[in-house]
Amino acid sequence: MKNNNNTARKEYYDVLNRIWKSNRELSELKYFLDTAYEHSDNKDRSPKVVILGTNVPEELIIAAGAKPYWITGGSLTAISWSDDLVPRDTDPLSRSILGFINEPNGVDFSQSLFIIPLTCDSMRKIAYQLKAEGRKICIVDIPPDKKDKHSSEMFKRQLLEMTRAVSKHTGTHITRRSVLNAVKQVSDARRSLHSFNNIYPNNKKIITDSAKALVRSSYYMTDSLSDWSVHLERLINEIELQNDKYTAEYDNRPKIVLAGSPIVFPNYKIPFLIEDIGLSISDAVDPSELKAQIFYNRKAFRGGLEKLICNIADVYYSFNASCAFVKNDVFYEYIVNTIRQSGRKSF
Repeated sequence: MKNNNNTARKEYYDVLNRIWKSNRELSELKYFLDTAYEHSDNKDRSPKVVILGTNVPEELIIAAGAKPYWITGGSLTAISWSDDLVPRDTDPLSRSILGFINEPNGVDFSQSLFIIPLTCDSMRKIAYQLKAEGRKICIVDIPPDKKDKHSSEMFKRQLLEMTRAVSKHTGTHITRRSVLNAVKQVSDARRSLHSFNNIYPNNKKIITDSAKALVRSSYYMTDSLSDWSVHLERLINEIELQNDKYTAEYDNRPKIVLAGSPIVFPNYKIPFLIEDIGLSISDAVDPSELKAQIFYNRKAFRGGLEKLICNIADVYYSFNASCAFVKNDVFYEYIVNTIRQSGRKSF
């Protein structure tokens, strides 16, 4: 097991070192590299609430008194730690998530509440396995047909139950004010991420595609969204200053849109390969990126606490583009719109 742990550490170091060597002029990038490594390698953690995947609104977790600890995937080595726990037909991403949870000498999850959105059959297998291990779990069953008139109401009930479960687990009384404060914190972070996604440097020397992917995914690795937002604004300013330096040079590489499953640290083979063959990723289109587009209008903040939670659930369900849906129209439209916008960008 010790050798496997060392192999996983090496995966983290190799990816981070490659990204840093190609982006040394961006000093603020160090924060995001450190964030990624600490999330993956810090063994002194005992998270209260763990979320598998990205398919629940973190606003409600924060409002109920917990810092969400996201597990969106693991290293290639982590897959081997789950080989004897679930069937071999379980998808590699889910197996790496389960492997990360069961990593020898890894993060202490003994007192954690696991929030498990049932987006696919593999997540059901994980839920069954974690329950068999005696873990405390809270299942969020995502209705697979948005056109069913009962689906939205079912999802609202799911999130009300989830919020109560988190509040009970943390011992924190959730209030309307705590929800509004959490919404503001998350919305500020999403605005910063939106600004970052809309930066198009003139020159490939400024920031690599793999570095962009790391910054985006670090949203799910940080312990403090407020600090993360501050550092992201600083990084945006650095990129803009570098952009002014390279006004006479332009990035003429062929551009592609990368669509499908999110790129999960440290599995960066795809962005590294794209960089190596001389292409550039103009946009990354995946369900977690669509989630970053969620902003609430004033109508969402009407009513008491339960109504507020239901309003958040309603908006979130309409944007949800996970693989839970029989017909994923939202994700398809997002891909089509992204491709159209990519054709109009100035590079």
